[in-house]
Amino acid sequence: MHRTLTSFVRPLRTVAVCFALLASTSLIATAAARAEPSISDLLDDAMPTLAGSYLAALSATNAQDYDAATLFFEEALSQDPENPLLLERTFTLLVANGDINRAIPLAEELVKLNPDNRMGRLVLGVKDLKAKKYPEAGKEFGLDDKGPLANILYGLLAAWAAEGQGQTDAALKIVETLQGPEWYGIFKNFNLALINANAGRTDAALAAITKAYQAEGSSMRVVEAYARLMARAGKTEEATKALESFTKNSVGHPVIAALLAEINAGKKPGPLVRNPQDGAAEVLYGLGSALGSESGGSDLATLYLRLALYLQPKNELVLMALGDLTQNAQRFERSIPIFDQVAKNSPLRRNADLQIALSYDAVGKHDDAAKRLKRLIAVNPRDIDALTTLATIHRTGKRYAEAAAMYTKAIDSITDDHARNALIYFFRGIAYERAQQWDKAEPDFLKALEIQPDEPQVLNYLGYSWIDRGLNLERATDMIKKAVELRPNDGYIVDSLGWAYYKQGKYDEAVGQLERAISLKADDATINDHLGDAYWKVGRKLEATFQWAHARDLNPEPEDKERILAKLAKGLDKVEETKVASAPAETATDGTSSAATAGETFTIGKGDSLWKIARDVYGDGELYSRLIDANRDKLRNPNLIVPGLVIDIPKLDKAE
Repeated sequence: MHRTLTSFVRPLRTVAVCFALLASTSLIATAAARAEPSISDLLDDAMPTLAGSYLAALSATNAQDYDAATLFFEEALSQDPENPLLLERTFTLLVANGDINRAIPLAEELVKLNPDNRMGRLVLGVKDLKAKKYPEAGKEFGLDDKGPLANILYGLLAAWAAEGQGQTDAALKIVETLQGPEWYGIFKNFNLALINANAGRTDAALAAITKAYQAEGSSMRVVEAYARLMARAGKTEEATKALESFTKNSVGHPVIAALLAEINAGKKPGPLVRNPQDGAAEVLYGLGSALGSESGGSDLATLYLRLALYLQPKNELVLMALGDLTQNAQRFERSIPIFDQVAKNSPLRRNADLQIALSYDAVGKHDDAAKRLKRLIAVNPRDIDALTTLATIHRTGKRYAEAAAMYTKAIDSITDDHARNALIYFFRGIAYERAQQWDKAEPDFLKALEIQPDEPQVLNYLGYSWIDRGLNLERATDMIKKAVELRPNDGYIVDSLGWAYYKQGKYDEAVGQLERAISLKADDATINDHLGDAYWKVGRKLEATFQWAHARDLNPEPEDKERILAKLAKGLDKVEETKVASAPAETATDGTSSAATAGETFTIGKGDSLWKIARDVYGDGELYSRLIDANRDKLRNPNLIVPGLVIDIPKLDKAE
């Protein structure tokens, strides 16, 4: 059974970018994925130190230790400065690490070798923009036939270079003539608004940003730009309406909250961009954050965000987006100093501290994580995000009582009926369930479903929990089926449906679902273990042992591994007999066992097991199988005996 949780992260605006183009634009991806050339072909008769540095650099790259990889590639490049492969890889890693000044000379070399080198031209153009060398920047962005993604990037940057020269009409024409996929529209209107605003053309700016807002009213940055432009034009009612609508219809955002407070206080907000450098940074941030939210786009996104920071070193939205990418790449230690660059008085500082706490926890620094969160809670005891983050850290650390208590504080702080609150009840339910407090867990799961009836994780978790306890079997199975419909490619949820069938004795159906779960998540120990059990039940015992052996090799939890090893040694039947004999009756609100006597009936009470009853009646718990044989019509599933069930206690033959 699987009841895993989806990671919930800050939403970033996604665009339908044609990622087939990334192979021609992402230098990190090509550096890591292309077929490695023969070392002898690459290095010829170079000194052994070059080979060593190159191999060390590749090893560091594969380990995602980009600082070390950069140093080793630089060392290799110093031995063979004209090697184009070493030049490109060193350059790319320098940009990815944010060391743009050291990357610039390498960009110049790359462009000399290939005038159409896109990333080299991009870095040189951004360098010229930063230095206010706008004509030179415009030339660097003048590549032809670059493909949809590159066209929008270079086109918008070229427009800002033209705006830097005071050529607003030319800048607007560049943007207006960009032709591409449907998602171009949001970027075009957004930048048309900012360019017009920068040039003092208020009416044109308002018209363009209104189009962007009408198309993408859920985009935080579009809403912010719309509200700023409206408020600066004296249209405060339109500004506040947009900000309040965004807050009501989403999880909210501290930047939006701060801007709304500023406008409500009668202050005139500043412009979103103040110069062409800000505008170019906005282009890089917008595309970078969109790419970062798409599978396969993180490498290119990192390069764009690093260049945005080169233009605007204190841009906190860029810092947060870059920190997110770094976390998603499992480089938690490296994400901490990125988040920590967010200013102490920034509206985003609290968010940064939350992410730092999560990164600390991910690398085992649980005390540091808790301290940071407790500081946030001390400032605001009703900070739901801080409370739930601390609770989640307790829960993942298996400190379930502490987790439940912290979730309770968060629930007590809820002031609205937003759908996001369902997760807090869900997580508290998990904490209670893991702490063996089902009477408290079940109401929380039901409350979460009341708030969000179609949340697949809650449907899956509660559905399986019921089946595991022999409760509400039909409804529970329907819930898991619904979860599968909502998330058909989630191997964990499909596994739950298969295991639900298994627990009900529907072994053929179980095999079908579990085989599908394996096709979706082949490297999961639990799914392999479950499929092994199902195979055994339908007589495919050789395949069962193969699945168990595979599960054993996938690092299962210690208690699961012990059971898997037992099945490999003795087979499932023997393991189940032992489990049935020792399994206590499920909890119940009533039902107290009476003394059992051979030849009579016995009412199962809370905590009873077949082994215990056999021991009390016959003096030998190993004789529990006699109870099973005598009650086959009552024990539909010997793994589940419930309080209140009346069973027959057979007399033993004299020989026994």
